[in-house]
Amino acid sequence: MTTNKKMKIKLYFFGKKNEITPREEELIKRIGFRSSLEIIPLAQAGVTDVSKAKQKEAEVLLGKINNKDFLVAFDEHGKELDSIQFSAQLKNWLVERSEVVFVIGGAHGLDESILARANVKLRFGQMVWTRNLFRLMALEQLYRALEIDGGGHFHKD
Repeated sequence: MTTNKKMKIKLYFFGKKNEITPREEELIKRIGFRSSLEIIPLAQAGVTDVSKAKQKEAEVLLGKINNKDFLVAFDEHGKELDSIQFSAQLKNWLVERSEVVFVIGGAHGLDESILARANVKLRFGQMVWTRNLFRLMALEQLYRALEIDGGGHFHKD
């Protein structure tokens, strides 16, 4: 996959834009050399009832995406890929669809309606991560995947 600004990655997360760290900003900049990237914060539900919080957050996300968007949900029960496999999969998705939408759940994870809507569910191992740490890891893996495909020297086998 060569640099192509028509290829676009969107990453939705529940939180605030000011939570994005300088390291994440650097990765966002680097990803931008290989693909267009949009990071989209979504308001957290702000309610203590877990079920209601997840439903409210689902309504917000599902209202932002359209039915034809290719949605990848990060979920603790999703499929696990290594970096090489993720790179190949991301390339396929971008070549076939030109845009891929990722979503990271809030404090309580993702509502079943989002998981049912997702085209793919992925996880980063069996452990559970905080949303802020996971966002950094997701950006790092997106950067790594694009570098692997682009022949960069970031990934070491």
